[in-house]
Amino acid sequence: MDLEEHTNDPVVERTCAECGAKLTAQEIEASMDSGGPFLCTIHATEEIPLEDEDEAGP
Repeated sequence: MDLEEHTNDPVVERTCAECGAKLTAQEIEASMDSGGPFLCTIHATEEIPLEDEDEAGP
């Protein structure tokens, strides 16, 4: 008999993948909605989608 509690909740990171800062509830929700990495507001605004990166050019 298995006594451990099991949930189907996705793994939720609580710190920024770049700097390790503690994420707010809004930052966690935004990261989950975008399907991207868990980032703080500062690093999320710095991230450029790949399709936009090609247009920026060298």
